[in-house]
Amino acid sequence: MKPMNKWRAAVGLVCFILLSLPIAGAQEPRPPTEPPAPTSTPAPARSHLFLYIVDGLGATEIPAFGYPRMTAVHLGSQMDRGVTFLTHYSVSPWTVPSVASLFTSLYPSAHGVQKAGDRLPAAAKTLAELMKENGYETALFSAHPLVGPLSGLDQGFDWVEEVPGPFSPTPARGPAETSATLNRRILTWLEKRVSSAPTFITVVSGDLLEPFGAPDPQGSQFIGPEELAWYREVRGKLLAMRPGPLSLATGKDLELLKVDPTQFATAARKVYDGAIYFNDRQIRGLRDTLESREGWRDTLFVVTSTHGIEFLEHGLFGHGTSLYDSSILVPVVMSHARLFPKPNQIRSPTASVDLMPTILTLLQIPVPGSAQGLERDLGLNPQSLRGARPVFSEAQPAGELPTGTMSMVAENSLKYIAADELPAGVERKELELFRMVQTPADWEKKNWVASAPVILSRERDYLIAWRAEKGKLQLSPDPAPSSPDPRLKEVLGALGYLQGREPIKV
Repeated sequence: MKPMNKWRAAVGLVCFILLSLPIAGAQEPRPPTEPPAPTSTPAPARSHLFLYIVDGLGATEIPAFGYPRMTAVHLGSQMDRGVTFLTHYSVSPWTVPSVASLFTSLYPSAHGVQKAGDRLPAAAKTLAELMKENGYETALFSAHPLVGPLSGLDQGFDWVEEVPGPFSPTPARGPAETSATLNRRILTWLEKRVSSAPTFITVVSGDLLEPFGAPDPQGSQFIGPEELAWYREVRGKLLAMRPGPLSLATGKDLELLKVDPTQFATAARKVYDGAIYFNDRQIRGLRDTLESREGWRDTLFVVTSTHGIEFLEHGLFGHGTSLYDSSILVPVVMSHARLFPKPNQIRSPTASVDLMPTILTLLQIPVPGSAQGLERDLGLNPQSLRGARPVFSEAQPAGELPTGTMSMVAENSLKYIAADELPAGVERKELELFRMVQTPADWEKKNWVASAPVILSRERDYLIAWRAEKGKLQLSPDPAPSSPDPRLKEVLGALGYLQGREPIKV
């Protein structure tokens, strides 16, 4: 048995044994196992694969997931045409390790891309490489400067195009440098193709990352001009205090600026929601154009995200500092004209590492033994018990800022977070246990650590077993290049990863 398969078998055995034990003193029965998904037909061998990654899109901000504002109408319509994962967790609260895990089905501690500036080792087996080995032409279009050659995440792609995002070191050439630009680049590339091979395209859009610079009119869909001008002025002051989209801005920081934190968070969310609205329309336009072309109607479209954004729900603004739903609960919507005969919603928890094996299985491509995730049951295997396996996530500082080190395990209606180091500037408990026992509004508000000791013990055991097993699987990093890419330091500075650990000053 290959080492990775041993790891998966070991964790699966531990979880199976723990799930089989009676829970004496537990305060509620476990939720019933969800019914199997409708049977689907394996995709044709020559189906195109289109993976659209909306960087920074949290599921908690989407109407189909219960959000009251109509931010992503097109994504909601796609849910009516395919399969939606309703409880899908990113394995990291920031972009680069999240994408690396999505591409490799490895946790960040295994693939080694955890801090800004880390590179994916050549030993990693990526989704692009697997698709290429199976006859696909591969292309990456990225608006994030660290999702590409600088981090080795271009591994396996035949064609790579980078578009400056709102936080790029090189000033954007205007509001067109958004997902609209990505669309034009993608369509231009397709028009110039001469190969008849099936295509795997990955897109990483940056519209939703600070400063949420989507152009009007969609960018101002939910906010008036006066409030927008006020928000931009305050955000400019915060960036002057600590530059970069990944920040430790807190309510106390805003109070130092004599700004009401709630008022600022409300305005920031409106601008963010406008960016979602804009990006959603761009996805719809791109998809409509592709589906009108010969051979693209049988494409497997997958829309997902890297992480969400916090708006002071738990004391911080931005991302990278927590494992709450606002940071790591992200959408996954799959659609295919013939693959899914009717829509279905998967409620069992899944994670980023599960996406690659699931996609490969749908396309009838063997899953590599190195994968730490599992292909999730979409009806291809109705007897599968995979839906009962807990999912995990982990976080550590992406740069020099003290954003905290923590791990999470989640099951149906349960989540346990253990922090080795808490983020600076916020008051949190080192151990948190959340249960869905009354209404969804209570989720992540009451800490059950002291009042549900049996459940706490079980979740702690899951996390200990996972940490022990994943720690045995670490890819060796590549030798350091003799001459590092000169762009790297500039990019890390623009993103705010080199600003040090000193507290901000007004």
